[in-house]
Amino acid sequence: MKKNQKVLLVNPFPLLASAINEATIYPPLGIAYIAGYLESKGVECRIIDANLFRLGQTEILKRIKEFGADVIGISTNIVTIRAAIKLSQLIKNHLPVKVILGGPSADASIKNTLQESLADCIVIGEGERISWNLVNNGFDLKNTKGIVYIEDSEIKINPREDYIKDLDELPFPAWHLLPNLKLYMSKSRKRPVATMITSRGCPYRCIFCHKSIFGNQFRKRSVQNILDEIDLLRKNFKVRQIDLVDDNFTLDIPRAEKILDTITERNYNIALSLPNGVRADRLTPQLVRKMKLAGVYRAGLGIESGDEMILENIGKDLKLKHATEAIKMFRKENIIVSGFFMLGLPDDTRQTMQKTIDFAIKVNPHVANFSITVPLPGTELFDVIKKRGRFVKSVEEGISRGFFSISNGYFEIGELKKEDVFFYQRQAYRKFYIRPFKLLEVLLTIRTFQEFKWIFTIALPLLRGLISPKREDDTSPENE
Repeated sequence: MKKNQKVLLVNPFPLLASAINEATIYPPLGIAYIAGYLESKGVECRIIDANLFRLGQTEILKRIKEFGADVIGISTNIVTIRAAIKLSQLIKNHLPVKVILGGPSADASIKNTLQESLADCIVIGEGERISWNLVNNGFDLKNTKGIVYIEDSEIKINPREDYIKDLDELPFPAWHLLPNLKLYMSKSRKRPVATMITSRGCPYRCIFCHKSIFGNQFRKRSVQNILDEIDLLRKNFKVRQIDLVDDNFTLDIPRAEKILDTITERNYNIALSLPNGVRADRLTPQLVRKMKLAGVYRAGLGIESGDEMILENIGKDLKLKHATEAIKMFRKENIIVSGFFMLGLPDDTRQTMQKTIDFAIKVNPHVANFSITVPLPGTELFDVIKKRGRFVKSVEEGISRGFFSISNGYFEIGELKKEDVFFYQRQAYRKFYIRPFKLLEVLLTIRTFQEFKWIFTIALPLLRGLISPKREDDTSPENE
């Protein structure tokens, strides 16, 4: 490794997107983990959270020059990928540095992303070891697992790096390199808020989910390791709320219970939230009770559809009776429950989308989100659309509207048209929320100004979509 190597990691601001969820801005956990790992190897690191401060690309370039970085890592997702590509172009055209792109969107459209961004390589998989190997071996691309790069105008895809089996081996995220946690925003009951992931990997087979980063194998941190990080966050950063953003926090129910029991026993007096959602069929009354005692005040449920045939077709492996029971459990413990639903799934019809709306009203979570199905590149859903349907809007270069908006669908399949999906999404929000006492119930869940601000901010793009007679289409990248 070159001496005094400096690595700068960037979380870009999605300057080309609109109607995104600006109410929730979390610390960039992925690059914080990478920075923590690199620091443990003696690498000097810095993080620029351009998303938090809405930094323009020339300002980012200025800060890179000031730091004197040798390596730039840029994180991507479906909303920020185009901004990341433009930033990479700018950096490579102005500085003699190495640029790495990572994240699910970077490795989903590899050829276009590599060619347009001018990046040296794209990381596929967990970024900690791969980033260190690149830095340590002087960017020997040919002999570094887990990357894709261009050589002699050809795309070279190296063998994947093994998944990290023992997550306790990873250093904690480099929280000290992030801005003050009080600056981040979420639907918080206490502040400041930190995010935490206690496990990686999902064994379920939902076709809309991108699994290239953490894979299918469920791997978990030890209870002691999790508690040690909580102690660090409370002592050094005065954290008073933790949002657990695992894909499957409750997959191992005894483990989840032990985590919650120990938090309760230690009397941390912190608020806990499960915003990403938990499996409705991986809950018990005892587990939900332990959630309440530990400080969980909000949880999400990924239900997706009110039609079990659709659920089976998309690989959800969920019975609607479990969703019904789960909502009852959370309501009994006075935990705010959110239901996540998707419209325009493969094989959806007007009838099945109406069933989803009816089911949401029947089981009555406190709040519900009805999102247009987005076929993310790299997912089985994307391949299904290529084979059986047609794309009406490209998603391979990212999307310019967020999930929390009223918009047309991205594809058509069978008899279902994008206008149908648009119509039923508007109907879903109207029917669910505009009914006796529902809006009052939502308001009664609010305990803090931050919660009120979050709901107000998230509601604005939805209200515009409901009121406006025009469809809120994505802006074409070519016209930006």
